[in-house]
Amino acid sequence: MTALDDAIDQLRRHRGIARVGDPEIVEGGDGDWLVEIDFPVELPSRARAAGISATGVKAVETCTLAFNRWPLRAPRPYLRPDFPRDLPHINPHREGSPVPPCVFEGSLDELLHRLGLDAVIDQIIDWLGKAASGTLIDLSQGWEPTRRDSCPSTVEFSAERLIAATPADGAVLTANASYMTVGDGVYCRVLPELAPQPNVAFTQVLRGKPERQFGSGVFPAFIARAAATDGQFPVIGKYQPDTVVDLPSLLDLAGALGIDRTALETALSDYYRASVIGLQNYRDWKKGLLALVVLVVKRPARLVGSDGRDVEVLPYVIRYDIDPTSAFKFTSSVHAAFHSHAVSPELLARTSGLPQAVTQAKTVLIGCGSLGSKIGMHLARAGIGQQTFVDNDVMSPHNFARHALLEDEPTLVPYKAEQMRLALGRLSHLDAKAYDLDAVDLFRNDEKFAEVVPGDAALIIETTASLQVLIAASVSAALTASPVRLARAALFGQGRCAVLILEAQGRKARVDDITAFLFELCRWFPDLHAGVAGTSSDPRRIFVGDNCRSLTTPMADALISRSASMVAMQAQQWISEGKPSSGQLCVGVGDPSNIGSSWNVFEAGETTVLDIPDDGGWQIRVLAHVAHAIDEDARHWGRLETGGALVGRVSYEARTITIAGMVAAPPDSVRSESAFILGTQGLAQTLTEAHAASVGHLMFVGTWHSHPMGGNHSGIDKDTLKKIATDGRGLPAVSLVWTPQGLICAVDRW
Repeated sequence: MTALDDAIDQLRRHRGIARVGDPEIVEGGDGDWLVEIDFPVELPSRARAAGISATGVKAVETCTLAFNRWPLRAPRPYLRPDFPRDLPHINPHREGSPVPPCVFEGSLDELLHRLGLDAVIDQIIDWLGKAASGTLIDLSQGWEPTRRDSCPSTVEFSAERLIAATPADGAVLTANASYMTVGDGVYCRVLPELAPQPNVAFTQVLRGKPERQFGSGVFPAFIARAAATDGQFPVIGKYQPDTVVDLPSLLDLAGALGIDRTALETALSDYYRASVIGLQNYRDWKKGLLALVVLVVKRPARLVGSDGRDVEVLPYVIRYDIDPTSAFKFTSSVHAAFHSHAVSPELLARTSGLPQAVTQAKTVLIGCGSLGSKIGMHLARAGIGQQTFVDNDVMSPHNFARHALLEDEPTLVPYKAEQMRLALGRLSHLDAKAYDLDAVDLFRNDEKFAEVVPGDAALIIETTASLQVLIAASVSAALTASPVRLARAALFGQGRCAVLILEAQGRKARVDDITAFLFELCRWFPDLHAGVAGTSSDPRRIFVGDNCRSLTTPMADALISRSASMVAMQAQQWISEGKPSSGQLCVGVGDPSNIGSSWNVFEAGETTVLDIPDDGGWQIRVLAHVAHAIDEDARHWGRLETGGALVGRVSYEARTITIAGMVAAPPDSVRSESAFILGTQGLAQTLTEAHAASVGHLMFVGTWHSHPMGGNHSGIDKDTLKKIATDGRGLPAVSLVWTPQGLICAVDRW
């Protein structure tokens, strides 16, 4: 059974779905599939007779799920092309194309890997219900800014300064902006003084290697807003669909927002003519002629995530592709850009270092964010400078609040990995390397892995905090074949708990095994449970820009530095003095004041791996302490069969069931030489408590029992497994049998 088949089966079992269509492959796609599903929508009572709400939502809405890179990436929902677009929480799209709702304020990928596909579907159902009742947003909570979740460009400026500088008479302000091209977009910065520059000359210089060139230079930012009347700006309280794709649609939006369309069109036209006719070097602009437009709009309520500001800024990047045969002919494309607040003293923090050491070794650091950058710089200051950095993200102003590096204006290098390489160069580490790669792709691509990870590297340190990366690393064939060992560092509970995992030699205990071991330990150590769980069920969040893409978890720089320094000290010891052969789980938990922390190291023994062909094929991974406990219990009861319940983690993405813990047999269980009957007294409550104590990570996955005389699963065993699988409502269930010769296993589900 394939991963997509699993998803289809799960969709068909969801009670909130009326119909699930057959998957259709996308023509020209890379293994992409589309699946239509019908959602019954709870309409307001007054709209039920008509079958459609006042907001235009039907009683049954068809949604298309686009599965791309499944199961590592969550399916993306799309509604019918004529779905009402004047609603909040709708992503930018081309007019006439399917409407993409924004159903979750964070990452759908992380939601999938944290709570599963059902949670993604539940978000769509909730979104449709609120869209039908007109409650997608409550103005008392603020105005939701126009969606900017997947934009190729980022524009950095102070919204407050830009708003204050925009003319009140509706005239277009032209300001100076520096830029660099990043992939299909740009990363640009509007100069903070925002002084009017009516004749900004476009420049473009190509930099970088020929195969990965990027352009940098200067272009104008055209800033426009509706004119004020009697000192009051008009309030635009209707959500406008963001379907801007070219100049006409951009000008249409400007007009709908009350902005002088003619003035903006004239400013852009004058700029184009002056650039291609006056400068006469447009054939050298390999990245196209570029410009920035920022529309300024007053809203009826403060913006969500802002400090009381009720004015929204909408940046767009224009790219003119000029016909080489005639300067008067061109095509244009326009895309929405992500606004990032400019760097301010509030976003910056000092960094700290460790005394330098004399040892050097090759290391690979995957993830150059807050935690990763500090670990990398600690190791560099300790003398470990032959580091390879892997991160495909670009620096954003809010990163500097907790990042180990300071802003480096002269270099204008977009990628975090390259900035880390340059920083190490200033510490005289000239052998550092940088790759702007997606961590998931690195673990999945054997050739790229061999290129990036030296065979004689001392350690790979992964710090992305991504569940998607965790799964990709766990099943990576390239990593399994490599002699280099993987370590994973992460923070939990708003920084109260730091975790460093080291895989066993030969991957005899993998990173996913030891992660499950961590949550099993939470069942037995209250302080660890409290540290991992944190102060609330969901992390607190702050906004670093005017949209949900800008969510981040607030943690002081000193809090991350505390954990990063301890992680770096342990990593430095492994690199310089050698690593133990067994897996290691290093855990640091903050004290009640959250100033100090205490650290413990747990050993993770060899995982027992059982490859089971049942149900399309599963790999059962029995953690060492579980296998040991089963063996002890079975031998204790001798000729009598014994057993109990198992808790663990099911990964449909990796087709893996990790058995991380046990629940003792209830007192009404029956042991005999011919059978073991698992009792029920208090079992459900005990399993519920185990799930809660593991911070919701572990769940009931099946049972185990012993066959002191050996032998495979009996007919009774198979019937019992079938019953458990039926009760599991589609979840795979495990039946683990201890024999004197070793463990055997079966998997089933209803």
